[in-house]
Amino acid sequence: MNGATQKTVSFQTVGCRLNQYETEKMAAALYPYGFRRAVPGESVDLYVINTCTVTHRADATNRYLIHKATRDNPDARIVVAGCYVDAGADAVTDLGPVDVVISNEDKPRIAAILSERLSDLFEGTATVVPTAAPRAFEHHNRAWLKISDGCNQRCSFCILPHVRGTLRNRPRMEIIAEIREFLSLGFQEIVLTGVNIGHYKSRTTEPQVKNLAHLCRMILEQTELPRLRLSSIEPQTVRDDLLRVCADSQGRICRHMHMPLQSGSSRLLRLMRRPYDREDYLRRAAEVRSTQPNTIVGADIIVGFPGETEDDFAQTISVAESGLIDYLHVFSYSERVGTFASEAANKVSPKIIKERRAILTAISDRLWAKAHARQVGETLGVIAEHAKSGRGVHFGIADNYINVKLPDDCNNGRQIQSIMVTSAAKGYVEGEVIVGNVGS
Repeated sequence: MNGATQKTVSFQTVGCRLNQYETEKMAAALYPYGFRRAVPGESVDLYVINTCTVTHRADATNRYLIHKATRDNPDARIVVAGCYVDAGADAVTDLGPVDVVISNEDKPRIAAILSERLSDLFEGTATVVPTAAPRAFEHHNRAWLKISDGCNQRCSFCILPHVRGTLRNRPRMEIIAEIREFLSLGFQEIVLTGVNIGHYKSRTTEPQVKNLAHLCRMILEQTELPRLRLSSIEPQTVRDDLLRVCADSQGRICRHMHMPLQSGSSRLLRLMRRPYDREDYLRRAAEVRSTQPNTIVGADIIVGFPGETEDDFAQTISVAESGLIDYLHVFSYSERVGTFASEAANKVSPKIIKERRAILTAISDRLWAKAHARQVGETLGVIAEHAKSGRGVHFGIADNYINVKLPDDCNNGRQIQSIMVTSAAKGYVEGEVIVGNVGS
């Protein structure tokens, strides 16, 4: 083991931005005890693997990371946390020499749990008091912020309510305090994240915070945050008051709305227990696009849900090609034990699922190319995705989620830079820096 003040820890994260945020919170809790993040190739004292279990592929990644940690550093202590644990801790410990498992509920207590279970790594007490916001995100120029956890929406295919529990929202003032700390660290964009952020409300402790729209308005009024982005949000929760806040924000709320569709067939949406139908989705997508010019709309789609027919799939294609969606995240149906869909008959063959996924992926590529081509002549506010290192090509994200190849004269810091788009390529645009950066 390393010396008491120089213990190395490697954090591995599988899954969504919510998990990424929680990884950084766990890191912030361990840093005061003398841990530092290991650099590539360095010997590691402690692995913390923050897992996902939303699909079979996520489960496979969890298992791979656990085995890899054991192989790369046989003497390291291994901690496995998150959704894979909540789905079945016994399965985790069966994978090999896992020292500690930590549930989602216990992630905030990681320092206390590990100081008891792995006391040899915790010589002495914390040197500083952990802060409200994660002070890491070292390799990112944008920060994620968790506003809620859990979900009350019982979709027939989804395991998340089982592993994450029912909806729990953070108090508004706690969220705003964390935003202010992120601002003090130089972040110019914060992404609000959670399992189901559209159902945010804080009426019990803060009656004035009625919903997500109210929270967004208060963030804009009570902080100097230049850019606020909403992560994936359920279409039925994108209501008129939220669209008004976006329209009134004068560009401070990103022109980007990712609304999971899952299927373009109303029949299949009912089987999925989704609280909207095809027409509801199309109407809301049209309203989103009309609220702010040049808004980018994205959608999740599941292919091969039990009982999906050729007609159901054709209806999904027609929604994808409606002109209201700019890109797709396409997922193959993944059976999760304990969900209603896992008991369904009429399973779709893997071969058909693969074919349908390929079709939708090709459609998404065409849609995304058109969205990028539309940006030529536009001026976009762009933040570099990563700090500049060496001579490599660097990319940034515009407020409307367009991928921008950054000119060599960009400093790739956390500030927003104005880029006049001059050309579009496959998957990104290029342009020139306009003197006088936005948000500088």
